[in-house]
Formats: sequence, C-alpha cells, structure tokens
Amino acid sequence: MRDLSTESRWRGRLIYVAMSLLVAWHTFVMVAAVAPPSTITQAAAGLISPYVILFNLDNYWGFFAPKVGAGYQFRYVVEDAAGQTHMFIPADRLSRFSPYSIWLRDHYRAIMDSVDTYGEATVAELCHQHAALNPVAVSLLEVVAIEGEGKQFGPQDHRRGKKPLDPEFVTVNQLKTIRCPKP
Repeated sequence: MRDLSTESRWRGRLIYVAMSLLVAWHTFVMVAAVAPPSTITQAAAGLISPYVILFNLDNYWGFFAPKVGAGYQFRYVVEDAAGQTHMFIPADRLSRFSPYSIWLRDHYRAIMDSVDTYGEATVAELCHQHAALNPVAVSLLEVVAIEGEGKQFGPQDHRRGKKPLDPEFVTVNQLKTIRCPKP
C-alpha cells in the first residue's frame, strides 16, 4: 500500500519546481527579447522566438518613453438643412472600463487612416443616426496633439485642470466632407 502523504508531498514539490522553472523561463525571455543585439541574444533568439511569438511578446515596449503621446481623437460635424453645424465626439460617450471602447477607438482610427475607403459608409451611418437633425453633409475630423512647435501639453497644464485634447493643445484636420445620401 502506498503512502498518500509522501505521494502528495512529491506532487506538490514537482508543481512548485515546474512553476519556478516557468517563472524563470518567462523572466529570461522578457529580458532577452528586448536586450540589444549581441552574440548571446542572437544565439538565444532561435530558442525564445516561438515563445515570444506565441504570447505576442514581440511588441514595441517603448510606448511611454521618452514622452507619453497625447493621442488622437475622431470627431465629426453634422451640417443640417438650415446650415447649422453640430459637433460630435464619439469617444466622449465611451466608458473607459468597457472592453468595447477599445474596439470602437480602433474603429475610429481605421476610419481616420482610410477615409477614402470607409468615409462613405461612415457618413451614411452617421446621417441615419442623426436623422432628427435633417443632415445634409458630414465633415470627418481628426484631432492630433501638437508636436514640435506650438503649445504642448505639460504637467503645469494638467495641474490647472486642462486635458491633452483641449483646443489649445491640438490641431484639427478636416479629413473629408461628404454629403448625406438621399433617403
């Protein structure tokens, strides 16, 4: 008859050793994957690259260095039949705690990056969404942080209650104005 306490003790030790090896391996991979090119890292690359690719660890990790970007924002202006304009910022309606917001921000980025491809469909959808305004045209806008010259957002602005996408810190680019399709 086997001693269950000895068997369970060995099983616990084996699990502990396996988990320790996994932590050590993962730590090694995280350090070696971002290390500057050298003879050692080139030798390790063949060994670690399947693991790095499988867990998508081969990303650009310097996104906070040397400076955090203020980002971008998608906006649009609806022009109604009376000639009045109405500004909308879709991101303001998103909850930062919802995973859906990440998908929508990527969707807005795709519209801004490929306005010739997605512009017509986006405007048709927006005209339908704002039908109560009796829309005539929609202007798609891209808001980007000022880089280089001009007023850049800094810590003192944050302390004064300002936000990185306030008008004084951004440039608004009109991507395209598209007329609403006739119903």
